[in-house]
Amino acid sequence: MKINYEAMFQENVIMTMERLRLETGRLRESILRDLKGIGYYSSYNERGKYYTLVGIPAFDSNGLWKYRNAYFSMRRTLLDTAEYLVKTSDAGYTHDALRKMLGIEVQNSLFQLTTSGKLVRRRIGDMYIYFSNDNIKEQEDKRRTLPPETITRKPIKETKSQIIPEIEPALVIDILVAVLRGHCTVYETLSYMKHKGSPITAQQIETVFQKYEICKKNS
Repeated sequence: MKINYEAMFQENVIMTMERLRLETGRLRESILRDLKGIGYYSSYNERGKYYTLVGIPAFDSNGLWKYRNAYFSMRRTLLDTAEYLVKTSDAGYTHDALRKMLGIEVQNSLFQLTTSGKLVRRRIGDMYIYFSNDNIKEQEDKRRTLPPETITRKPIKETKSQIIPEIEPALVIDILVAVLRGHCTVYETLSYMKHKGSPITAQQIETVFQKYEICKKNS
């Protein structure tokens, strides 16, 4: 029996695994396999307790989305999210600034990132600042010219392969054709292309939608 997860999440937006098991009558492993085929996010707080489908989160400029008690990130994990935020900052971040932005405690994640060499912690004045190991000099120089509360971010320059990973040009064209035919959401496009036997995934469709700003509010 095929489960209509899209309808379930349109009604509930986020769901716990316990709720999903109750609604579907399926085992956790089966549900995760189903969700992987559609495309999903799990929350970076509450030990990944909450789930939502690709296309539902309205991520902000930091790639973050909060819904009730659940926090989600385009980078998926707290570790990758904290690293990305520091890496794309102009002048690094304090622990408190990251904690306020992410909504949860990040001390353990910052410790892992510094011990692995991905981030560097430096003391400036009476504050400890976390910098990216890739451009620490630029960030540290900028930090020394700013008051403590002034922190901005800049986007990472991404290559085409980073923007649209593992998508053949022909599949990108197929997605754009599907949109021209009126399939203006991730779910509609996925259903249309799956019906045609395409190997495309929801994550790939979402990536193309974001790249070309297609039906941004509905996708």
